[in-house]
Amino acid sequence: MGLDNRVSHCVECEFMRMYNYGNRIYYCDHEARTNDMGKLSVDHPSKTSPEWCPLGSK
Repeated sequence: MGLDNRVSHCVECEFMRMYNYGNRIYYCDHEARTNDMGKLSVDHPSKTSPEWCPLGSK
């Protein structure tokens, strides 16, 4: 997948995953992310893409 498919919100992204560990934890599952953990937010999906997002709008 190329970087031409930019997203402005993690909610729109196919790589966002949610895990329920007592709280809903949202993660980025993209293999090209520069953040090793990929953690986006807790309880609510992130409203914007983090700086390290490989698909975020620049």
